Amino acid sequence: MLVYANRFRLEPDDQPGKVIRTIATWMGKSQGTFVDPELLAQGIREYRSQSGGIISSRVTFDADGEIFFPYMFCARLTHGQDDAPGRRWITEIGLKQEKQGDPFDCSIVLRTDEISALAYKPIQVTRPKLVEHIFEEAKPISGTPGVSIIPLTVKNAEALAYNIDHESREHPIVIISPDRNGKHSVNPQRLCSILLGLAQVVQIPIGEDTYEIQRIIGRQYAAYGGAINLIYPGRKTPSGFFCRAALYLPQRLAEIEETGGRIESEILSAITHQTNLPNSWKHTSTDAITQAILRNRLSRAAKNAGQSEELFAYEELLAEAATQMTEKDAEIEGLRRVVQTSDAESEKLRYEIEGLKHALSGHSTISSQQASDISQLMKPIRSSVRALQKGEATLEQMLSLIASLYPKRIAVLDSAFASARESDRGGFRYGQKAFDLLFKLAEDYYEQVAEGKGDQHAKDVFGNNAFAAKEAEALSNDGQKRRTFSYFSRDIFMKKHLKHGVKDSLAETLRIHFEWISEDKKIIIGH
Repeated sequence: MLVYANRFRLEPDDQPGKVIRTIATWMGKSQGTFVDPELLAQGIREYRSQSGGIISSRVTFDADGEIFFPYMFCARLTHGQDDAPGRRWITEIGLKQEKQGDPFDCSIVLRTDEISALAYKPIQVTRPKLVEHIFEEAKPISGTPGVSIIPLTVKNAEALAYNIDHESREHPIVIISPDRNGKHSVNPQRLCSILLGLAQVVQIPIGEDTYEIQRIIGRQYAAYGGAINLIYPGRKTPSGFFCRAALYLPQRLAEIEETGGRIESEILSAITHQTNLPNSWKHTSTDAITQAILRNRLSRAAKNAGQSEELFAYEELLAEAATQMTEKDAEIEGLRRVVQTSDAESEKLRYEIEGLKHALSGHSTISSQQASDISQLMKPIRSSVRALQKGEATLEQMLSLIASLYPKRIAVLDSAFASARESDRGGFRYGQKAFDLLFKLAEDYYEQVAEGKGDQHAKDVFGNNAFAAKEAEALSNDGQKRRTFSYFSRDIFMKKHLKHGVKDSLAETLRIHFEWISEDKKIIIGH
Protein backbone atom coordinates (compact mmCIF):
# COMPACT_ATOMS: atom_id res chain seq x y z
CA MET A 1 0.00 0.00 0.00
CA LEU A 2 1.25 3.46 -0.87
CA VAL A 3 1.35 5.36 2.44
CA TYR A 4 3.29 8.55 1.71
CA ALA A 5 4.89 10.13 -1.35
CA ASN A 6 6.63 13.49 -1.53
CA ARG A 7 8.72 15.31 -4.09
CA PHE A 8 10.58 18.62 -3.86
CA ARG A 9 13.58 20.38 -5.39
CA LEU A 10 16.84 21.37 -3.72
CA GLU A 11 19.32 24.08 -4.63
CA PRO A 12 22.38 23.05 -6.72
CA ASP A 13 24.88 24.14 -4.06
CA ASP A 14 23.46 21.33 -1.91
CA GLN A 15 25.19 18.61 -3.87
CA PRO A 16 23.64 15.10 -3.82
CA GLY A 17 26.49 13.94 -1.58
CA LYS A 18 25.19 16.04 1.32
CA VAL A 19 21.73 14.50 1.05
CA ILE A 20 23.17 10.99 0.72
CA ARG A 21 25.11 11.50 3.95
CA THR A 22 21.86 12.52 5.63
CA ILE A 23 20.14 9.41 4.24
CA ALA A 24 22.98 7.17 5.46
CA THR A 25 22.81 8.67 8.97
CA TRP A 26 19.04 8.22 9.12
CA MET A 27 19.22 4.61 7.92
CA GLY A 28 21.98 3.83 10.40
CA LYS A 29 20.03 5.22 13.37
CA SER A 30 16.89 3.43 12.23
CA GLN A 31 18.66 0.06 12.13
CA GLY A 32 21.11 0.55 14.98
CA THR A 33 24.14 0.22 12.72
CA PHE A 34 26.60 2.29 10.71
CA VAL A 35 25.92 2.94 7.04
CA ASP A 36 28.91 4.23 5.08
CA PRO A 37 27.69 7.20 2.96
CA GLU A 38 30.49 6.65 0.42
CA LEU A 39 29.42 3.06 -0.21
CA LEU A 40 25.77 4.10 -0.28
CA ALA A 41 26.56 6.74 -2.92
CA GLN A 42 28.36 4.16 -5.10
CA GLY A 43 25.60 1.58 -4.87
CA ILE A 44 24.95 -1.24 -2.37
CA ARG A 45 23.42 -4.43 -3.74
CA GLU A 46 22.13 -5.57 -0.35
CA TYR A 47 23.14 -5.04 3.27
CA ARG A 48 21.30 -6.79 6.11
CA SER A 49 21.42 -5.21 9.55
CA GLN A 50 21.31 -7.21 12.79
CA SER A 51 17.78 -5.88 13.43
CA GLY A 52 16.56 -7.48 10.18
CA GLY A 53 16.44 -4.43 7.95
CA ILE A 54 17.69 -4.52 4.35
CA ILE A 55 19.56 -1.54 2.86
CA SER A 56 20.30 -1.16 -0.86
CA SER A 57 21.05 1.62 -3.35
CA ARG A 58 21.48 2.18 -7.07
CA VAL A 59 23.16 4.96 -9.05
CA THR A 60 23.68 5.83 -12.72
CA PHE A 61 27.20 4.53 -13.37
CA ASP A 62 28.18 3.60 -16.92
CA ALA A 63 30.20 0.55 -17.93
CA ASP A 64 33.46 2.39 -17.13
CA GLY A 65 32.30 3.22 -13.59
CA GLU A 66 31.73 6.89 -14.40
CA ILE A 67 28.63 8.84 -13.35
CA PHE A 68 26.57 10.10 -16.30
CA PHE A 69 23.78 12.68 -16.53
CA PRO A 70 20.98 12.91 -15.87
CA TYR A 71 22.38 11.76 -12.54
CA MET A 72 20.00 9.42 -10.68
CA PHE A 73 20.30 7.82 -7.26
CA CYS A 74 17.90 5.70 -5.21
CA ALA A 75 18.34 4.23 -1.73
CA ARG A 76 15.92 1.73 -0.19
CA LEU A 77 15.31 0.61 3.41
CA THR A 78 13.07 -2.39 4.06
CA HIS A 79 12.13 -3.54 7.57
CA GLY A 80 9.37 -5.31 9.44
CA GLN A 81 6.78 -4.15 11.98
CA ASP A 82 7.03 -5.80 15.39
CA ASP A 83 3.30 -5.72 16.18
CA ALA A 84 2.21 -6.74 12.66
CA PRO A 85 3.99 -9.94 11.55
CA GLY A 86 3.89 -10.34 7.78
CA ARG A 87 4.07 -6.62 7.04
CA ARG A 88 7.15 -4.97 5.57
CA TRP A 89 7.78 -1.22 5.41
CA ILE A 90 9.68 0.06 2.37
CA THR A 91 11.15 3.56 2.22
CA GLU A 92 12.74 4.75 -1.03
CA ILE A 93 14.62 8.03 -1.46
CA GLY A 94 15.38 9.15 -4.99
CA LEU A 95 17.61 11.95 -6.31
CA LYS A 96 17.79 13.26 -9.86
CA GLN A 97 19.87 16.04 -11.44
CA GLU A 98 19.56 16.75 -15.17
CA LYS A 99 23.02 18.27 -15.53
CA GLN A 100 25.89 19.56 -13.40
CA GLY A 101 24.92 22.75 -11.55
CA ASP A 102 21.14 22.29 -11.87
CA PRO A 103 18.77 22.05 -8.90
CA PHE A 104 17.98 18.43 -8.20
CA ASP A 105 14.76 16.58 -7.42
CA CYS A 106 14.36 14.66 -4.19
CA SER A 107 11.51 12.17 -3.96
CA ILE A 108 10.50 9.99 -0.99
CA VAL A 109 8.05 7.11 -1.16
CA LEU A 110 6.86 5.09 1.85
CA ARG A 111 4.79 1.97 1.28
CA THR A 112 3.95 -1.37 2.87
CA ASP A 113 3.83 -4.95 1.62
CA GLU A 114 1.66 -7.57 3.36
CA ILE A 115 2.03 -11.31 2.80
CA SER A 116 -1.72 -11.83 3.33
CA ALA A 117 -4.88 -10.27 4.75
CA LEU A 118 -3.97 -11.78 8.15
CA ALA A 119 -1.19 -9.22 8.40
CA TYR A 120 -3.80 -6.47 8.42
CA LYS A 121 -3.56 -3.79 11.08
CA PRO A 122 -4.72 -0.17 10.66
CA ILE A 123 -1.97 2.07 9.25
CA GLN A 124 -1.69 5.65 10.41
CA VAL A 125 -0.28 7.91 7.74
CA THR A 126 3.00 9.36 8.88
CA ARG A 127 5.73 11.55 7.45
CA PRO A 128 9.19 9.93 7.58
CA LYS A 129 11.51 11.78 9.96
CA LEU A 130 14.03 11.80 7.13
CA VAL A 131 12.07 14.55 5.35
CA GLU A 132 12.71 16.93 8.23
CA HIS A 133 16.40 15.97 8.34
CA ILE A 134 16.81 16.70 4.61
CA PHE A 135 15.18 20.12 4.98
CA GLU A 136 17.52 20.87 7.89
CA GLU A 137 20.66 19.93 5.95
CA ALA A 138 19.79 21.06 2.41
CA LYS A 139 18.25 24.21 0.97
CA PRO A 140 14.94 23.83 -0.89
CA ILE A 141 14.35 26.05 -3.90
CA SER A 142 12.23 29.18 -3.53
CA GLY A 143 8.50 28.47 -3.45
CA THR A 144 8.74 25.05 -1.79
CA PRO A 145 5.56 24.67 0.30
CA GLY A 146 5.63 24.09 4.03
CA VAL A 147 9.01 25.71 4.68
CA SER A 148 7.34 28.46 6.71
CA ILE A 149 3.86 29.56 7.76
CA ILE A 150 2.26 32.36 5.74
CA PRO A 151 0.01 34.76 7.72
CA LEU A 152 -3.34 35.51 6.09
CA THR A 153 -4.55 39.07 6.63
CA VAL A 154 -7.03 41.37 4.95
CA LYS A 155 -4.10 43.08 3.22
CA ASN A 156 -2.74 39.97 1.49
CA ALA A 157 -6.04 38.06 1.07
CA GLU A 158 -6.40 39.17 -2.55
CA ALA A 159 -2.98 37.71 -3.35
CA LEU A 160 -4.06 34.40 -1.80
CA ALA A 161 -7.30 34.44 -3.82
CA TYR A 162 -5.23 34.86 -6.98
CA ASN A 163 -2.97 31.96 -6.00
CA ILE A 164 -5.91 29.68 -5.15
CA ASP A 165 -7.51 30.02 -8.58
CA HIS A 166 -4.28 29.97 -10.58
CA GLU A 167 -3.95 26.91 -12.81
CA SER A 168 -0.20 26.62 -12.16
CA ARG A 169 -0.66 25.90 -8.43
CA GLU A 170 0.51 22.35 -7.74
CA HIS A 171 0.27 22.12 -3.95
CA PRO A 172 -2.66 22.16 -1.51
CA ILE A 173 -3.21 25.12 0.80
CA VAL A 174 -4.24 24.59 4.43
CA ILE A 175 -5.86 27.61 6.13
CA ILE A 176 -5.97 27.56 9.95
CA SER A 177 -8.28 29.97 11.81
CA PRO A 178 -8.35 30.86 15.54
CA ASP A 179 -11.49 30.33 17.61
CA ARG A 180 -13.21 33.04 19.64
CA ASN A 181 -10.71 32.53 22.46
CA GLY A 182 -7.76 33.08 20.13
CA LYS A 183 -6.72 29.41 20.11
CA HIS A 184 -6.00 27.16 17.14
CA SER A 185 -7.28 23.59 17.02
CA VAL A 186 -3.82 22.42 15.96
CA ASN A 187 -0.31 23.69 16.52
CA PRO A 188 0.49 25.57 13.27
CA GLN A 189 4.23 24.92 13.56
CA ARG A 190 3.67 21.21 14.11
CA LEU A 191 1.29 20.97 11.15
CA CYS A 192 3.74 22.90 8.97
CA SER A 193 6.48 20.40 9.88
CA ILE A 194 4.20 17.45 9.04
CA LEU A 195 3.34 18.94 5.64
CA LEU A 196 6.90 19.87 4.59
CA GLY A 197 7.13 19.84 0.82
CA LEU A 198 3.50 18.75 0.42
CA ALA A 199 1.26 21.70 1.29
CA GLN A 200 1.43 25.36 2.25
CA VAL A 201 0.15 26.22 5.73
CA VAL A 202 -1.61 29.59 6.01
CA GLN A 203 -2.52 30.96 9.45
CA ILE A 204 -5.07 33.68 10.19
CA PRO A 205 -3.65 35.82 13.03
CA ILE A 206 -5.73 36.39 16.15
CA GLY A 207 -8.00 39.43 15.82
CA GLU A 208 -7.98 39.50 12.00
CA ASP A 209 -11.31 40.25 10.28
CA THR A 210 -12.27 36.77 8.99
CA TYR A 211 -15.51 38.09 7.46
CA GLU A 212 -13.59 40.53 5.27
CA ILE A 213 -11.11 37.79 4.34
CA GLN A 214 -14.05 35.56 3.39
CA ARG A 215 -15.45 38.31 1.18
CA ILE A 216 -12.14 38.61 -0.65
CA ILE A 217 -11.18 34.94 -1.14
CA GLY A 218 -14.72 33.53 -1.37
CA ARG A 219 -16.88 31.60 1.06
CA GLN A 220 -15.81 28.23 -0.36
CA TYR A 221 -12.19 28.82 0.67
CA ALA A 222 -12.73 30.69 3.96
CA ALA A 223 -11.98 29.44 7.48
CA TYR A 224 -13.22 31.00 10.70
CA GLY A 225 -14.10 30.18 14.31
CA GLY A 226 -11.36 27.58 14.74
CA ALA A 227 -12.04 25.75 11.46
CA ILE A 228 -9.41 24.40 9.07
CA ASN A 229 -9.93 24.61 5.30
CA LEU A 230 -7.99 22.35 2.98
CA ILE A 231 -7.87 23.73 -0.58
CA TYR A 232 -6.69 21.28 -3.22
CA PRO A 233 -4.94 22.38 -6.44
CA GLY A 234 -7.25 23.24 -9.31
CA ARG A 235 -7.69 20.65 -12.02
CA LYS A 236 -8.72 20.91 -15.65
CA THR A 237 -11.72 18.82 -16.61
CA PRO A 238 -13.66 18.51 -19.88
CA SER A 239 -16.32 20.79 -18.35
CA GLY A 240 -13.89 23.45 -17.11
CA PHE A 241 -11.48 24.33 -14.31
CA PHE A 242 -12.35 22.87 -10.90
CA CYS A 243 -10.90 23.60 -7.43
CA ARG A 244 -12.14 21.58 -4.44
CA ALA A 245 -12.02 22.53 -0.79
CA ALA A 246 -12.66 20.47 2.35
CA LEU A 247 -13.73 22.43 5.45
CA TYR A 248 -13.04 20.87 8.84
CA LEU A 249 -15.37 22.58 11.31
CA PRO A 250 -14.48 22.73 15.04
CA GLN A 251 -17.07 20.05 15.83
CA ARG A 252 -15.44 17.62 13.39
CA LEU A 253 -11.95 18.41 14.72
CA ALA A 254 -13.13 17.77 18.28
CA GLU A 255 -14.60 14.41 17.23
CA ILE A 256 -11.24 13.37 15.74
CA GLU A 257 -9.47 13.97 19.05
CA GLU A 258 -12.26 12.41 21.13
CA THR A 259 -11.91 9.15 19.19
CA GLY A 260 -8.15 9.04 19.84
CA GLY A 261 -7.03 10.48 16.51
CA ARG A 262 -4.67 13.35 15.79
CA ILE A 263 -5.74 16.32 13.70
CA GLU A 264 -2.32 16.56 12.03
CA SER A 265 -2.55 12.94 10.89
CA GLU A 266 -6.10 13.47 9.62
CA ILE A 267 -5.01 16.46 7.51
CA LEU A 268 -1.92 14.59 6.25
CA SER A 269 -4.08 11.60 5.29
CA ALA A 270 -6.51 13.81 3.36
CA ILE A 271 -3.66 15.49 1.47
CA THR A 272 -1.67 12.35 0.67
CA HIS A 273 -4.85 10.68 -0.61
CA GLN A 274 -4.75 13.25 -3.43
CA THR A 275 -1.00 13.73 -3.88
CA ASN A 276 0.48 10.22 -3.40
CA LEU A 277 -0.23 8.90 -6.87
CA PRO A 278 1.10 11.85 -8.96
CA ASN A 279 4.16 12.16 -6.67
CA SER A 280 4.89 8.43 -6.94
CA TRP A 281 4.77 8.65 -10.74
CA LYS A 282 7.63 11.16 -10.66
CA HIS A 283 9.67 9.24 -8.08
CA THR A 284 13.26 8.33 -9.01
CA SER A 285 13.01 4.61 -8.29
CA THR A 286 15.48 1.75 -8.72
CA ASP A 287 13.49 0.66 -11.79
CA ALA A 288 13.88 4.15 -13.32
CA ILE A 289 17.66 3.95 -12.73
CA THR A 290 17.83 0.47 -14.30
CA GLN A 291 16.09 1.84 -17.40
CA ALA A 292 18.45 4.84 -17.52
CA ILE A 293 21.52 2.57 -17.30
CA LEU A 294 20.13 0.33 -20.06
CA ARG A 295 19.49 3.36 -22.30
CA ASN A 296 23.03 4.57 -21.70
CA ARG A 297 24.51 1.21 -22.59
CA LEU A 298 22.35 0.92 -25.70
CA SER A 299 23.45 4.36 -26.81
CA ARG A 300 27.15 3.63 -26.19
CA ALA A 301 26.89 0.31 -27.98
CA ALA A 302 25.25 1.94 -30.99
CA LYS A 303 27.97 4.61 -31.18
CA ASN A 304 30.80 2.10 -30.82
CA ALA A 305 29.47 -0.30 -33.44
CA GLY A 306 31.86 -0.89 -36.32
CA GLN A 307 31.22 -0.74 -40.06
CA SER A 308 30.52 -4.42 -40.77
CA GLU A 309 27.06 -5.41 -41.93
CA GLU A 310 26.52 -7.54 -38.83
CA LEU A 311 27.46 -4.75 -36.45
CA PHE A 312 25.41 -2.29 -38.49
CA ALA A 313 22.39 -4.57 -38.04
CA TYR A 314 23.01 -4.62 -34.27
CA GLU A 315 23.26 -0.85 -34.29
CA GLU A 316 19.85 -0.58 -35.96
CA LEU A 317 18.33 -3.01 -33.44
CA LEU A 318 19.78 -1.06 -30.52
CA ALA A 319 18.51 2.24 -31.91
CA GLU A 320 15.07 0.73 -32.46
CA ALA A 321 15.02 -0.64 -28.89
CA ALA A 322 15.95 2.78 -27.50
CA THR A 323 13.22 4.42 -29.61
CA GLN A 324 10.62 1.92 -28.42
CA MET A 325 11.53 2.57 -24.77
CA THR A 326 11.13 6.31 -25.29
CA GLU A 327 7.79 5.82 -27.05
CA LYS A 328 6.54 3.58 -24.25
CA ASP A 329 7.47 6.24 -21.69
CA ALA A 330 5.50 8.82 -23.67
CA GLU A 331 2.54 6.44 -23.96
CA ILE A 332 2.54 5.80 -20.21
CA GLU A 333 2.68 9.54 -19.51
CA GLY A 334 -0.25 10.11 -21.86
CA LEU A 335 -2.30 7.43 -20.14
CA ARG A 336 -1.52 9.01 -16.78
CA ARG A 337 -2.85 12.36 -18.02
CA VAL A 338 -6.04 10.68 -19.23
CA VAL A 339 -6.49 9.02 -15.83
CA GLN A 340 -5.90 12.32 -14.00
CA THR A 341 -8.39 14.15 -16.22
CA SER A 342 -11.05 11.48 -15.78
CA ASP A 343 -10.43 11.38 -12.06
CA ALA A 344 -10.74 15.17 -11.83
CA GLU A 345 -14.04 15.13 -13.72
CA SER A 346 -15.41 12.37 -11.45
CA GLU A 347 -14.29 14.29 -8.38
CA LYS A 348 -15.97 17.45 -9.64
CA LEU A 349 -19.24 15.62 -10.25
CA ARG A 350 -19.12 14.01 -6.79
CA TYR A 351 -18.47 17.41 -5.25
CA GLU A 352 -21.40 18.96 -7.10
CA ILE A 353 -23.70 16.06 -6.12
CA GLU A 354 -22.78 16.48 -2.46
CA GLY A 355 -23.49 20.20 -2.73
CA LEU A 356 -26.91 19.52 -4.26
CA LYS A 357 -27.74 16.98 -1.57
CA HIS A 358 -26.79 19.51 1.06
CA ALA A 359 -28.93 22.20 -0.57
CA LEU A 360 -31.93 19.88 -0.95
CA SER A 361 -31.69 18.79 2.68
CA GLY A 362 -32.42 22.34 3.76
CA HIS A 363 -29.13 22.40 5.70
CA SER A 364 -30.87 20.34 8.39
CA THR A 365 -27.56 19.14 9.82
CA ILE A 366 -26.12 22.60 10.48
CA SER A 367 -25.54 23.28 14.17
CA SER A 368 -26.74 26.44 15.85
CA GLN A 369 -23.16 27.76 16.00
CA GLN A 370 -22.62 27.07 12.29
CA ALA A 371 -25.95 28.70 11.46
CA SER A 372 -24.86 31.76 13.46
CA ASP A 373 -21.54 31.94 11.60
CA ILE A 374 -23.25 31.64 8.21
CA SER A 375 -25.74 34.32 9.23
CA GLN A 376 -22.87 36.67 10.08
CA LEU A 377 -21.22 35.99 6.72
CA MET A 378 -24.44 36.79 4.88
CA LYS A 379 -25.14 39.97 6.86
CA PRO A 380 -23.27 42.41 4.50
CA ILE A 381 -24.96 40.86 1.45
CA ARG A 382 -28.40 41.12 3.06
CA SER A 383 -27.74 44.76 3.96
CA SER A 384 -26.73 45.57 0.38
CA VAL A 385 -29.79 43.83 -1.09
CA ARG A 386 -32.08 45.60 1.39
CA ALA A 387 -30.56 48.98 0.51
CA LEU A 388 -30.93 48.21 -3.20
CA GLN A 389 -34.59 47.29 -2.70
CA LYS A 390 -35.29 50.53 -0.84
CA GLY A 391 -33.46 52.66 -3.40
CA GLU A 392 -30.85 53.67 -0.81
CA ALA A 393 -27.88 51.68 -2.10
CA THR A 394 -24.44 53.28 -1.91
CA LEU A 395 -21.82 52.81 -4.59
CA GLU A 396 -19.53 51.02 -2.12
CA GLN A 397 -22.32 48.58 -1.22
CA MET A 398 -22.90 47.76 -4.88
CA LEU A 399 -19.21 47.10 -5.49
CA SER A 400 -19.10 44.85 -2.42
CA LEU A 401 -22.26 43.03 -3.51
CA ILE A 402 -21.04 42.31 -7.05
CA ALA A 403 -17.66 41.15 -5.73
CA SER A 404 -19.41 38.76 -3.31
CA LEU A 405 -21.77 37.39 -5.96
CA TYR A 406 -19.05 36.88 -8.61
CA PRO A 407 -15.73 36.26 -6.78
CA LYS A 408 -14.33 34.19 -9.67
CA ARG A 409 -15.28 36.74 -12.31
CA ILE A 410 -14.81 40.14 -10.68
CA ALA A 411 -11.97 41.54 -8.56
CA VAL A 412 -12.47 44.99 -7.04
CA LEU A 413 -9.25 46.77 -6.11
CA ASP A 414 -8.88 48.87 -2.97
CA SER A 415 -8.58 51.96 -5.18
CA ALA A 416 -12.11 51.30 -6.50
CA PHE A 417 -13.58 50.99 -3.01
CA ALA A 418 -11.78 54.20 -1.98
CA SER A 419 -13.14 56.18 -4.94
CA ALA A 420 -16.63 54.71 -4.33
CA ARG A 421 -16.54 55.92 -0.71
CA GLU A 422 -15.54 59.36 -1.96
CA SER A 423 -18.57 59.44 -4.29
CA ASP A 424 -20.85 58.27 -1.48
CA ARG A 425 -19.58 61.10 0.73
CA GLY A 426 -20.45 63.43 -2.14
CA GLY A 427 -24.06 62.20 -2.09
CA PHE A 428 -24.03 59.67 -4.96
CA ARG A 429 -27.64 59.03 -6.06
CA TYR A 430 -27.57 56.25 -8.61
CA GLY A 431 -26.90 53.04 -6.68
CA GLN A 432 -29.50 51.13 -8.72
CA LYS A 433 -27.93 52.26 -12.00
CA ALA A 434 -24.46 51.31 -10.74
CA PHE A 435 -25.67 47.82 -9.84
CA ASP A 436 -27.36 47.38 -13.23
CA LEU A 437 -24.11 48.20 -15.02
CA LEU A 438 -22.00 46.03 -12.71
CA PHE A 439 -24.43 43.12 -13.08
CA LYS A 440 -24.22 43.31 -16.88
CA LEU A 441 -20.43 43.54 -16.59
CA ALA A 442 -20.27 40.34 -14.51
CA GLU A 443 -22.84 38.46 -16.60
CA ASP A 444 -23.26 39.27 -20.29
CA TYR A 445 -20.01 41.17 -20.89
CA TYR A 446 -17.91 38.63 -18.98
CA GLU A 447 -19.34 35.73 -20.98
CA GLN A 448 -18.61 37.51 -24.26
CA VAL A 449 -14.97 38.33 -23.50
CA ALA A 450 -14.43 34.87 -21.96
CA GLU A 451 -15.49 33.42 -25.32
CA GLY A 452 -12.93 35.62 -27.09
CA LYS A 453 -15.28 38.29 -28.44
CA GLY A 454 -14.03 41.86 -28.67
CA ASP A 455 -15.34 45.17 -27.33
CA GLN A 456 -17.34 45.76 -30.51
CA HIS A 457 -20.05 43.64 -28.91
CA ALA A 458 -20.04 45.63 -25.65
CA LYS A 459 -22.60 48.17 -26.88
CA ASP A 460 -25.05 45.31 -27.39
CA VAL A 461 -24.70 44.61 -23.66
CA PHE A 462 -24.63 48.10 -22.14
CA GLY A 463 -26.29 50.23 -24.83
CA ASN A 464 -24.78 52.94 -27.04
CA ASN A 465 -23.93 55.47 -24.35
CA ALA A 466 -22.94 53.43 -21.30
CA PHE A 467 -19.67 51.86 -22.55
CA ALA A 468 -16.47 53.39 -23.83
CA ALA A 469 -13.40 51.43 -24.92
CA LYS A 470 -11.16 54.49 -24.42
CA GLU A 471 -11.23 58.09 -23.21
CA ALA A 472 -13.00 60.61 -25.42
CA GLU A 473 -9.91 62.84 -25.42
CA ALA A 474 -6.22 62.12 -25.19
CA LEU A 475 -5.06 62.02 -21.58
CA SER A 476 -2.12 63.93 -20.20
CA ASN A 477 0.64 62.04 -18.39
CA ASP A 478 -1.05 62.89 -15.11
CA GLY A 479 -4.39 61.66 -16.46
CA GLN A 480 -2.87 58.37 -17.56
CA LYS A 481 -1.30 57.97 -14.15
CA ARG A 482 -4.71 58.43 -12.47
CA ARG A 483 -6.13 55.65 -14.67
CA THR A 484 -3.26 53.24 -13.97
CA PHE A 485 -3.81 50.77 -11.14
CA SER A 486 -1.67 48.13 -9.48
CA TYR A 487 -2.80 44.50 -9.66
CA PHE A 488 -0.39 41.97 -8.13
CA SER A 489 2.58 44.29 -8.75
CA ARG A 490 1.44 44.88 -12.35
CA ASP A 491 0.57 48.40 -13.50
CA ILE A 492 -2.57 48.27 -15.65
CA PHE A 493 -3.84 51.27 -17.62
CA MET A 494 -7.64 50.99 -17.52
CA LYS A 495 -9.05 52.91 -20.44
CA LYS A 496 -12.27 50.87 -20.72
CA HIS A 497 -15.07 52.32 -18.61
CA LEU A 498 -18.80 52.33 -18.00
CA LYS A 499 -20.45 55.71 -17.62
CA HIS A 500 -23.61 57.47 -16.50
CA GLY A 501 -24.07 61.24 -16.40
CA VAL A 502 -21.90 64.01 -17.78
CA LYS A 503 -21.75 66.60 -14.99
CA ASP A 504 -18.61 67.19 -12.98
CA SER A 505 -20.43 65.92 -9.91
CA LEU A 506 -19.77 63.13 -7.40
CA ALA A 507 -23.51 62.87 -6.78
CA GLU A 508 -24.70 62.51 -10.38
CA THR A 509 -21.84 61.11 -12.46
CA LEU A 510 -20.52 57.54 -12.53
CA ARG A 511 -17.38 56.15 -14.16
CA ILE A 512 -16.38 52.49 -13.68
CA HIS A 513 -12.89 51.85 -15.04
CA PHE A 514 -11.98 48.20 -15.58
CA GLU A 515 -9.81 45.82 -17.58
CA TRP A 516 -10.11 42.17 -18.69
CA ILE A 517 -7.13 40.02 -17.60
CA SER A 518 -7.27 37.09 -20.01
CA GLU A 519 -4.72 34.84 -18.25
CA ASP A 520 -6.73 35.03 -15.00
CA LYS A 521 -10.14 35.11 -16.73
CA LYS A 522 -11.14 38.01 -14.47
CA ILE A 523 -12.42 41.54 -14.83
CA ILE A 524 -10.47 43.92 -12.58
CA ILE A 525 -12.21 47.10 -11.43
CA GLY A 526 -9.74 49.83 -10.50
CA HIS A 527 -11.95 52.94 -10.10
